Amino acid sequence: MGSIETAPTPGLGERVRSARRERGMSQAQLAGEELTKGFISQVESGLVRPSVRSLQIIATRLAKSLDYFLGDAPLAAEKRLAFHRLAAEAAAERHDWDVVRTEVASGLECAPGKRDRAVFLRLLAQAELAVSAREPAFDRINEAISLIDATTDAPEVARLQHLRGIAYGQLSQYLASAEALEQARDTMERHEVNDPRLRARILVALGTVYRRLNRTTKAMQTYSSALDLASASSELRVAAQGYMGVAVSLYDAGELDGAINSYRRALELFERVEDRSFELSVLHSIATIHFERGAIAEARELAERSLALAKMSGDTRVEAAAQVILARILLSGGEAEPALELAKTAEKALTQDRVQHADALRVMGAAHDALGAHAASDKAYRKSIELLTEVDDRPDRSAIAAEYSKKLRARGDVDAAFHYLELARGR
Repeated sequence: MGSIETAPTPGLGERVRSARRERGMSQAQLAGEELTKGFISQVESGLVRPSVRSLQIIATRLAKSLDYFLGDAPLAAEKRLAFHRLAAEAAAERHDWDVVRTEVASGLECAPGKRDRAVFLRLLAQAELAVSAREPAFDRINEAISLIDATTDAPEVARLQHLRGIAYGQLSQYLASAEALEQARDTMERHEVNDPRLRARILVALGTVYRRLNRTTKAMQTYSSALDLASASSELRVAAQGYMGVAVSLYDAGELDGAINSYRRALELFERVEDRSFELSVLHSIATIHFERGAIAEARELAERSLALAKMSGDTRVEAAAQVILARILLSGGEAEPALELAKTAEKALTQDRVQHADALRVMGAAHDALGAHAASDKAYRKSIELLTEVDDRPDRSAIAAEYSKKLRARGDVDAAFHYLELARGR
């Protein structure tokens, strides 16, 4: 049954009844499975006020907007705008992109001012980048940046510059990505923005881009700075999650002011809390750099540390990424069979990330080749290259194609080796 408040909302009941009759629906049909006929009757009689969630169910079934029932009171509109913004931000923290899109759409219907519109556009761009919809994401980012100024809202400008850097990185435009991320870092420094979490997020992305550009020393320095920022306090995370629970409960009860305040407290705590995903990402990247430089012992120690932390935090994606590095280390030591088993395990967990999935397949291809299973090796290498072609990741594709070409040449398959060597050269 829908949760309620005792204070009635003048006119709401009449609007529900009128809209229901327009649709030719009974009270039971409007109630459906989520609500009850008695609850609808009380709403229409003005005896109770439905929660926002219950009213959204009613509005959807009656093909009406929420504003049709809530009216046009400025204070109500302001509360709705704040709630949708905070709810979208909270959903973005969880990477729940469907909820982000829903909340952003509702927020934009409230005719937000420039600053709020910029925030909604940023959140929508994040959701679009999550599914590699880069062109609309760039459009959202560019519009959002045009709406605000660093002198009055430096943190939001830095977030947008960071997001632009991520978008360029997805396109393998690493020089443009580095420039955008350096702008984000400089915006925070110039305007003295005190947000360690945002700065860590920017530095992690910047370190990765430096690595892609083969600026290894800068990458290591940047990653180290990011790790220094990834400090403190699982207790704060627990408290933040508690506030999120309170906010949801208040939202269900229709208490928008209380829900907004609890969301705001939760987000403040999330900004202060250690973000384990950053730490794991940095450890993974530094381990990869050490491996590529031949520092096998250091790479193994970091990969094992990353693996242990990922298991503790339940981050299956980072756990799998650490397993790929460990598989590469095993393979470099001639342990092809255990390397293959570890890479196979990781590959199953990385299917949603095509770049990391390709990395796991690359290790599988090399391990199969070392064991003389050439058909399986071909299948893994070619699937890896196919995945990287889909996302236009040319540097990684080039590296894997060159490696595969060497394997083919060693087998005596000269024509195929030449083909993949040409692909490695970008032809």
